[in-house]
Amino acid sequence: MNDPQLSITSYSTEELPKPHTVYNVSIRLPLRSFSLKKRYSDFDQLHRDLTASTGVAPPVALPPKTYFKSTVSDGDFAEQRRKGLEDYLHGIQGCQDSRWRESPPWRQFLNLPSSTSSYESSTTSLSSHLSSLNQSTLADPVLWLDAHREMKTFLQDARSEISRRDQSLSVADQHDASAAAKKALVKVSGLLESLEKGLASATKTPSNMGLGDGEIRRRRDLLVSGFKERDALEVLVNSLSAKKIQGDASNRVSPSTTASASNFTLGNARARTAGRVLGAPIPETDRTRQLDNSGVLQLQQQIMKSQDEDLEALLKTVGRQKQMGIEIGQELDEQNKFLDGLEADVERVTDKVRVVKKRLQNIS
Repeated sequence: MNDPQLSITSYSTEELPKPHTVYNVSIRLPLRSFSLKKRYSDFDQLHRDLTASTGVAPPVALPPKTYFKSTVSDGDFAEQRRKGLEDYLHGIQGCQDSRWRESPPWRQFLNLPSSTSSYESSTTSLSSHLSSLNQSTLADPVLWLDAHREMKTFLQDARSEISRRDQSLSVADQHDASAAAKKALVKVSGLLESLEKGLASATKTPSNMGLGDGEIRRRRDLLVSGFKERDALEVLVNSLSAKKIQGDASNRVSPSTTASASNFTLGNARARTAGRVLGAPIPETDRTRQLDNSGVLQLQQQIMKSQDEDLEALLKTVGRQKQMGIEIGQELDEQNKFLDGLEADVERVTDKVRVVKKRLQNIS
């Protein structure tokens, strides 16, 4: 098993609920890196939990508590404690005895999977690690991007399975591909929900987890794009189910109507070969050719909804630019007032200089 690389890179002071020091624990895994904010009390609880879980205290002692110094007001003491806590983690990480590293308190403290096998599997699949984390963990900016990349991977898998289904001539292969696409879309839906909750949790914090307003808007746009793409793929996947139901119904037709049904099917095939017209002058496209009428209607509704959302986003952008223009105009008015005042001051000084020069001429 590849153990994570641990370090405490820095510390900072937070004001709520009252001033206290937090230490930024950096965790580097084979596939990604992220950081956690921990207080000294978290380390103290970890030490007690490790001792209770294994029956033996960890190999390195935890920096002791003190009531005569404060890490909030004493920077040297805060740096000394940071180094002590980092040595504490390194002592457990580098010890040949792995009982503390394999205990549940250690993994919960570092937000690692709860079992060794799950952790090893995370080196080959990021999704197994993401599934072991709660929703609030996705408020971490780095982990949020990792989850978004995983979601995009599942979307690509769904597209590939839909393409394989459309190119397959076997009913069994079509069914398997459709099932695989639906399975990938279920994972996409779960990740989208987690991403949405994680972003909402991050934006509720006072510092937005270090994200600026522009990055928050960009991530919201990524979420909207993900939802749109998932909905469009679900329409394509469900179109096969509708076609299958229609095919099953045609298979139950009585033998007396088989000939007429065959002629009807042949006529439809010829019509599709000639090219279905969805509404003059809109011709058939590669995107609509694989859909029935119901699927085309759903796709059209989805496109119209997407266009409405894009229009709303554009209106919001125009509104923001208008507000920025108003604020810039107000700022220019203020600057013009300052310039007018400066010009008046210059004129007064010029008049005084002229008077002084006249007096000097009189004296000379």
